[in-house]
Amino acid sequence: MNKVFLSHSSKDKNQYLRIVAEKLGKENIEYDEFTFEEGEKTLEEIEKRLDSCDLFALFISDHALNSDWVMNEISRASNQLDARKIKKIYPIIIDSTVTYADSRIPKWLKDQYNLKLISRPVVAVRRIQSKLRELHWSNHPLAKARSGIFVGRNEILDDFERRIDDIDLQKPVCIIASGIRKIGRSKLLQHALVKSNIVQGSYSPIKLTLDRVDSIEDFILKLFDTGLTSKTTDDVSGMLSKSMSDKELLLGEILQDIQAAKEIIFVEDGGCLVTHTREIADWLLNSVSTASKLTRPVLCISANFRINRTAIRHHKKFYAVEVPELSTPERSGLLKRLLELHELEISADDFNFFAEQLHGFPEEAHFCADLILDHGVDGAKNESHQITEFNTEKASLLLRKFESNQKVLDFIYFLSEFEFVSVSFVFEIVDEIEYQPILEDLTTHLICDYIGGEHEYIRLNDTIRDLIKRNRLSMPGLFKERLRSHVQNFVKDNNKFERDAADFFYSVKEALAADEKIDDKYLVPSNILRTIKELYQKRENLKRVVKFADMLLMKESSLDPKLSQDVRYYLCLSLARQKDRRVLKEATHIHGPEHDFVLGYYYRLCGRHADAIDRLSKLVDTPYISSRAKRELVQVYLYIEEFDKALKMARENYEANRGNQFPIQSYLNCLLNSDEVINRKMEVERLIGELEQIGSNQSRQMTLIARGLLESKVGTNKVRAFNYIDDAIALDEKSPYPYLAKFDIALRFNDTNVMFDALSYLEEISESRTFSKNTIVKNKAYYNAAIGKLDIAESIVDEELANFPVETIAKIKIKLRNIANK
Repeated sequence: MNKVFLSHSSKDKNQYLRIVAEKLGKENIEYDEFTFEEGEKTLEEIEKRLDSCDLFALFISDHALNSDWVMNEISRASNQLDARKIKKIYPIIIDSTVTYADSRIPKWLKDQYNLKLISRPVVAVRRIQSKLRELHWSNHPLAKARSGIFVGRNEILDDFERRIDDIDLQKPVCIIASGIRKIGRSKLLQHALVKSNIVQGSYSPIKLTLDRVDSIEDFILKLFDTGLTSKTTDDVSGMLSKSMSDKELLLGEILQDIQAAKEIIFVEDGGCLVTHTREIADWLLNSVSTASKLTRPVLCISANFRINRTAIRHHKKFYAVEVPELSTPERSGLLKRLLELHELEISADDFNFFAEQLHGFPEEAHFCADLILDHGVDGAKNESHQITEFNTEKASLLLRKFESNQKVLDFIYFLSEFEFVSVSFVFEIVDEIEYQPILEDLTTHLICDYIGGEHEYIRLNDTIRDLIKRNRLSMPGLFKERLRSHVQNFVKDNNKFERDAADFFYSVKEALAADEKIDDKYLVPSNILRTIKELYQKRENLKRVVKFADMLLMKESSLDPKLSQDVRYYLCLSLARQKDRRVLKEATHIHGPEHDFVLGYYYRLCGRHADAIDRLSKLVDTPYISSRAKRELVQVYLYIEEFDKALKMARENYEANRGNQFPIQSYLNCLLNSDEVINRKMEVERLIGELEQIGSNQSRQMTLIARGLLESKVGTNKVRAFNYIDDAIALDEKSPYPYLAKFDIALRFNDTNVMFDALSYLEEISESRTFSKNTIVKNKAYYNAAIGKLDIAESIVDEELANFPVETIAKIKIKLRNIANK
């Protein structure tokens, strides 16, 4: 068991050290109140206690620097470290009046360690636990070495250095590097800071993440979680009732505290600080601009969205760079270093072969090196198509290494539950001894990475998390039960703000989703928005989605306008799914392309297909929303059997979302209903294989339905086709989709008895499941035509499908006559 020696001044006990000691636990520490008897604390005893520890934690304060005892412990710890009797020294500043430059701090401590202020004892506890865990597991040296490799970017670094050295301009407070995710933005910023002498080469920044759902309240709480501010829990509670101007002032003051601590916060931003409209959030501009004491870099932002430079032209505290793909020499340089790291020697011709497969993304080079390591040079050449496919199928290819290991996959599905999660939280749910090696392997292979001040948080690769969520892959029931228990304990906890940020945000969201009562002082708008989003995506109680949305919009004047729009967007989607005409009123408050989208979505669900096509067609070339519009248009065209019109968009959606079961299914449906299905049988079978490989409950049902339809169209074996569909029904008897497929197959074989049975089941299911009622109407018309009642069939179309486009109705009537003639 690793232990830590707590070196401190006795004058810091009450306010700080006693809290740290109690939370770390007696068995993990050497602390005078716990381990020294009365009068026992002698230099000889201190040295003996030091020998029993792996980690020496030094709590630096004005009292400590004036204490002969503490200074003596520092000296002895240095000797013990040199003699390898202790493994690591971890110094932290706990007094805001003490700075890195204090002459009483030994020079070797300043030179070798990144001294940081941690004002909150609970944060110090988490950092020390992280250090102990790192010592216990001796973090994977290969992962560390790989993460430290940096090549090229010389022009950007030179421009950055010129900007920093420009004496006519104030040093930027907020530095933004924009570009595609995983293009190397964060590493570039860190190297730029080192090259410009703003930080030392050994500097390890605190890293946070923000996404599109987050807003100013989340940023404040995550900065508060770093322990770098003098603000208290009282200052950060009650966010729902604070005005926007009060929150902007609070953020500015926290950033000034961080600057005083001589820290720089690195933020991985997915659309919170720099939005999809390429603008900086107004509240960030206001907070930074009005905080007069901010005079040096304090924020480094890796932004997913490229910033509009005119937006910051008059804001001298902001500086932005754009990070392109690696150039050809840079790609080769990165691959060369990775191969050297793995001690892989390959010929110049082989090296050039692999280098030519790269397209400028750092992750590609890492994947290429792993491919060579796993398969050898010849085997990697045979699999080189994986390198070229990496950017479109990144998530699937990264997971492929673990596809036969369900234990690892289940752990990955568990991690996908969180935006980010503390290591201590993870090992509260799963066994540390069993899963720590798995976690290290996942970080080595780019599945997840560490963030936070001392790598105390884990974040799953965004692309993989998206894939898991979209395919609705779920973790084992045991993990779910343990998480439910954790959330129940959180609800009862009276010190919720003392939890780490990941635990706090996750537990509040899950408690709200479970309809638990949470005091308003703990709520921030994004908690409620995330709950709204999750309930909507899971189709769980849409009326509660409306309730939460209405609750938030009552406080709209104090919300970030972007967040208000997101809340109203999900409100409209939920109203649309309930076919509630209120959506028409709420949509008037949604601005831009999303106004047309929510109306198009509502019209599709109501069966107003011509209106849906009109609204959605406007958006197919609109940035950010085009893929959603195409997805909905494909669904409209599939419903009205305009398969040729759907095909092109369905393929585009599939290509842009490889590994996502829903675009695969839509593309398959188009192909299965096209005149070319026989000629494109191999492509259809490949797509069915991709669906099957996903492994979710839905994808298994989709696979069986697709096999049944293919058999009916190509194999012409009715019994086998129906067998596939019956197997699909067995997976979920309340799903309408196997019965719709069964009707189509029965129609193809003119089996009116099966058609009648399928229609009966569909009408029964429609009472409890939401799906297109027009599809049932259309199938009723086909059934009547099949039993010789063409006049009734045409009457059904005229009376009940009036919302279909005119040309579609004409095609359906031709089909009815063909069925009747058959």
